[in-house]
Amino acid sequence: MSRHTLTLRSFLILGLILGLSGCSVRYDKNGKILFNTDLASVLGNEVGQFTLADGSTGALRELNGRYSLKWSNLMIERPIEGVSWARIINQYHIEGHTLLLLKVATPSCPAQYRLVDLQSTRSQEWAFTGVCDAGPDITASADKLQLNFLTGNRIEQFNWQHGEVYHRRLPVQPPKTVVSSSNEKVKTSRKTKAQPVAKPVKRTPTKTVDPLPPKVAQPELDNSLPTEIYAPTKTRQTSLELKS
Repeated sequence: MSRHTLTLRSFLILGLILGLSGCSVRYDKNGKILFNTDLASVLGNEVGQFTLADGSTGALRELNGRYSLKWSNLMIERPIEGVSWARIINQYHIEGHTLLLLKVATPSCPAQYRLVDLQSTRSQEWAFTGVCDAGPDITASADKLQLNFLTGNRIEQFNWQHGEVYHRRLPVQPPKTVVSSSNEKVKTSRKTKAQPVAKPVKRTPTKTVDPLPPKVAQPELDNSLPTEIYAPTKTRQTSLELKS
C-alpha cells in the first residue's frame, strides 16, 4: 500500500471521527440551520462528568481555555461564556431537571458560582455575578433548591423552583446574648447581710390588685426586599438531532 493511500485513508478516518462525534448545529434567529464542528469532543479535555435525570450522561469540556457542556445523544452543546476556569461542584435531580452547580473564575472574580438547568434538549444558566469569593449554604428538597450566600451584613438568597430562579436579600440577624446576673445577686446579698436588722413596722393591709396580662411578643420586622425573578444568561446552545 502506497504512502499516498495511507495518508488519504488517515484523512478519511479523521473526517469520519469528526463527522460522528465532532458535529453540532446552530440555529439562528430565523430558524436557519448552521452546521458547526465541535472540536472540543476530539481535541479538548474532559474536566467533569454528570448524569441527567433520564439516565443519559454528559461532560464539561475545555479547549484552549474555553469551557462548554455537552450531553445526551442529540449532541447538544452549551458554552460556558466569560470564564477562565470551571468545575462541577454538585448536581441535583429535581422534577425531571438536572441542576449543575458550577464554580468558575471570571476576570472580575476568582471564585463565583453558576447554576445550569438541563432538561431534555433545553438548558438555562444563571450567573450569580453579584457574589464573589463566597460559597453557598445549600438546601435541596423535592421541588426546590436554595442557595444562600453570606455577603457582609446580608444574605443573597437564590431559590430555583419549577424552572425559575427567584432572588431575595435577607438581613443577617445578630445573635442574641444572655447577660448573667449571678454577680449582681452576690453583691446584693452581701449588702443585705452588712445592713443592720430593721425593726418591724406595722403596716396596714392593702387591697390586692389583679396582675397585668402578659405582654404579647411582637413579630420581628421583615426588612428584606420582595422576591424577584432572577433572569438567566442568554447563551445560544447548539445541537444535532440524530434521526433513525
